[in-house]
Amino acid sequence: MTPPNISSDTPGEEADADAGVAALVARLAGELGADGDTLTAVAALYAEAQQRAPDIFVPVSRGIAAALEKIAANPAGDAHALHTALGEWALDAEREPIERMRGDCQRFQAALTRAALRLNAEDHTRCADTLLALQRYTLLQVALLAALAARNPGEGGVVRTLPTPEYAAFMDIFRTTIEAHRVDGKQLGLLVLQVPKIEQVDRLLGMQKGEAFMLRVTRRLHEGVLRKNDRLGRISRDQFACLLPRIAGEGVAILAASKILDALEMPIPIGDHSFDTDAVIGIALYPDHGDNQQMLVRNAKLAAAAAGERAEHFAVYDAAHGQNEERKLQVETRLRHALEQNTFGLAFTPQFDLESRRIATLGYNLQWADAELGAMPEGGAIEAAETAGLIREVTWWLYNNAFRQCEEFSVDGVALPIALKLSAGGLAQPDIVEFVDRALRTWKIAPQQLTIEVHESALAAVNASLKETLTELKALGVRLGIDGFGTASVSLANLAELPFDEVRIGGTFLGDNATGTLHVKVVRALAHLAQDLGLTVTGGGVKDADTALALSTLGCKRIQGPHVGRALSAREVVSCLKGVDGQVQLPLAPGS
Repeated sequence: MTPPNISSDTPGEEADADAGVAALVARLAGELGADGDTLTAVAALYAEAQQRAPDIFVPVSRGIAAALEKIAANPAGDAHALHTALGEWALDAEREPIERMRGDCQRFQAALTRAALRLNAEDHTRCADTLLALQRYTLLQVALLAALAARNPGEGGVVRTLPTPEYAAFMDIFRTTIEAHRVDGKQLGLLVLQVPKIEQVDRLLGMQKGEAFMLRVTRRLHEGVLRKNDRLGRISRDQFACLLPRIAGEGVAILAASKILDALEMPIPIGDHSFDTDAVIGIALYPDHGDNQQMLVRNAKLAAAAAGERAEHFAVYDAAHGQNEERKLQVETRLRHALEQNTFGLAFTPQFDLESRRIATLGYNLQWADAELGAMPEGGAIEAAETAGLIREVTWWLYNNAFRQCEEFSVDGVALPIALKLSAGGLAQPDIVEFVDRALRTWKIAPQQLTIEVHESALAAVNASLKETLTELKALGVRLGIDGFGTASVSLANLAELPFDEVRIGGTFLGDNATGTLHVKVVRALAHLAQDLGLTVTGGGVKDADTALALSTLGCKRIQGPHVGRALSAREVVSCLKGVDGQVQLPLAPGS
């Protein structure tokens, strides 16, 4: 049951496929009236929304966004770039159900519809023309999805929804194998092998090379691991399923999983590149974990998802895996809803300067109170966004709305520097510097008023790209800070080279016993190290006056946490701080 549709490494085949899809887009555009003027109108609306209505979340793939921006900048140019981007978008989304992709198109249309109504409120004719162009563009996207879904794989098309022929054939074999084991009363093992690296191969080298990569995976399994009676099948773009007939128990399945991971430990060469597989394996057993093929595949996939967090990279199914996955799916679904309906909020935490005894900075934090989930912590929202691939959108929402609120505070007489967090995923966005620069200018925020805080864990793998991003952010004029300082995620050599201005020592060292001997030594060492590097030191999570006093003697210049004050709403910020030009004297706590 190795995948039958493995393509060769011939470069011309991939180019022919790409050209064919681009031609399909052009033909559909002509049939639906989505001509150059239509695409230019949509591109202009998208660019205008980015500039004048950045608080409106517009879901769009990076390739299409770049093509729209290119057309908006040069309306006289042709639509080839957008046709190509639409084709790549459709092909890259091969694994997604077509219903999900249609929903994405509709969300894009709904967001830009809101933008058109807001931006063209005084020009009804232009508004109507723009909405008509947007409708034709959406029809083009949906028609492209339908056309690709209907094409025969043998004719160069893409089968966009499971079951594929491979999947159906494997599941039929799986069903008959279960029946045989039911009669014999024997155990059957199922391993789901997930190979996440194929996504990177697809992205860098194209899907033809991705198929070649997966072929090499199957060869390694057949040559060095699988027994004669074991059956291997392809159940998704990045997953194989392996049946282990008549095993003695769970230990045999675990041994097989270990052998497979050993066989895939060495990188796989593809052309001039070599790729690790990053493989993980989920294990399910018949009849312990299910009595039919669908249930067993589901549970093995859940175990594979859990295996990614384990050092051994495999996991046997446990009922808790299903509960965790359902919860994660619910959080991701509600996160998308919050973005689309703009139901996030902001909370504000003051940083207190111990020398001047005044508020020095306001931290702006994401606030998410969901109707189904209840109040979600900021860290949980960011983690869900990273997992769901929505960190770009959440980061954009947070920064645009924080800058907008900062501008409103300024109008109300509150002028304090602001601190915003940037997650590892947000820092990795290729256009993060351009985005921050544009957002600062859009909302008229002086760069020196902003501190961008990056958690030290995001600096664990410092490379040239990360250094360049931080250097370019610093060149904008913003301040850079390290949150969670002292976790030893970043080496001292890298720390000395990175352009940070301040650090915040986390609550790990400032708990209830922060004045104990061990904590004092750690905090003093961290504070002295930061000072030697020219960095301002803030103590986070400060709970009481004794801790605040101890920090002031250990070299910390600022503190933040419950002792300074709880998180404030925008109204409370204005009520407390209005009209004092940011130099606010505020007691640490009652009786301090």
